[in-house]
Amino acid sequence: MTNAGEAATPRRWLVAQGEGRALLAAAGAYFLLLAGYYMLRSLREAFALEVGRDYIATLFYVTFVVMLGVLPLYWYVVARLPRRRLFPVIYSAVILLFAALALAIAAAPGERVYAAVYFVAVTSLNLFIVSVFWSVMVDAWRSESARRLFGFIAAGGSAGAIAGPAFNALFVERIGPSNTVLVACLLIFGAILLGRSAQRLEALTERNSDPDARLSLPVGGRAVDDLKRLVRSPYLLAIAALIVCGQLLGGFMYQEQAKYVEQAYTTLGERAALFARIDFAVSIASLAFQTLVVGWLATRGGLKVALGAVPLLLAGSLVLLALVPIGSVLIATQVFRRAVDYGLFKPTREMLFTVLNPESKFKSKSLIDTLLQRGGDSLSQALYPLVAGFGLVGVAWSLAGVSLGMMAVAVWLGARFGARDDGAEQAS
Repeated sequence: MTNAGEAATPRRWLVAQGEGRALLAAAGAYFLLLAGYYMLRSLREAFALEVGRDYIATLFYVTFVVMLGVLPLYWYVVARLPRRRLFPVIYSAVILLFAALALAIAAAPGERVYAAVYFVAVTSLNLFIVSVFWSVMVDAWRSESARRLFGFIAAGGSAGAIAGPAFNALFVERIGPSNTVLVACLLIFGAILLGRSAQRLEALTERNSDPDARLSLPVGGRAVDDLKRLVRSPYLLAIAALIVCGQLLGGFMYQEQAKYVEQAYTTLGERAALFARIDFAVSIASLAFQTLVVGWLATRGGLKVALGAVPLLLAGSLVLLALVPIGSVLIATQVFRRAVDYGLFKPTREMLFTVLNPESKFKSKSLIDTLLQRGGDSLSQALYPLVAGFGLVGVAWSLAGVSLGMMAVAVWLGARFGARDDGAEQAS
């Protein structure tokens, strides 16, 4: 609940007075972070081929093991570092890792060991890098501000996800892979500066609190305690269930898309062009959701409505696909599903963490965003053969049913978020 002074605060495009600079810094940081990351990721497939196609499955198994090792180290660092140092320390380690790989690859072109290390590094850190950013953001922004502004911050990331691959397409052949990696490291360094600035600027908008005192505090706690909290918390388990169900939808649709593309497009060039068009359409649609829908819907209808709209939209598109099971509708459904996921589900999902304690924002969130998300991918691949025999129609109907189940969880989560948010505001 806002007081009279806050209610009278003039707003333009959902941005309250004093929030503009923090918002621009946060969106700029996410732009640079994802631009740099997508530059690194788009090189990953080329390095996988350097290792050898027969070893790709092994690389994914190694990636999972590496993530199991990285998470406890991350929890250890978070428990002890002041909040203001999280961005610089964590992302500086990422920069040093990839800068060293760039120099090693430049010194020994074609070395399969370096190519394998690069693949594992990018694949194990991809979800982790994004999770760290949003952990800092949900810790910095109040839930009321998050409802209005997280869509715009996510839009900055979507723009970066477009800019990074575009840079590679234009320049990687001119400057080489190693120099491209170093440029990506420079962008991530810029994200550190802007992210730290956003953290500081948002802290300055808090009333009756000393931002320096709060940001100098570590998150604290023990990893084992927060793991217990994750298992015992219906709220966190519901978030995890939503994410796993979302990965289930994504995995099934990925398989159906692969079937169609393999049959309808015969050459590598045709397939590459199709996937480029799909990625471009997803990015544009995601930007539209993030800039025009998320803030408006979360502010007007609350998070219960904004989060509940995600499975409703997904179910509607899947029912249409079941009724019209042709290739063009399959591709359109896949574009729409991914756009809803990135453009609406991701920002609203991050808002759910703003009402939690700092340990859950960093530790439980990182576990959900990394291991559980990767686990959802594996689960989808294990379950897909059970429905594949029913064809596209059967898969679409089954996923529509999963979406309706997600809606019940999403509405419950939105209601619990509202109750937690009201309780926190009354206590403040």
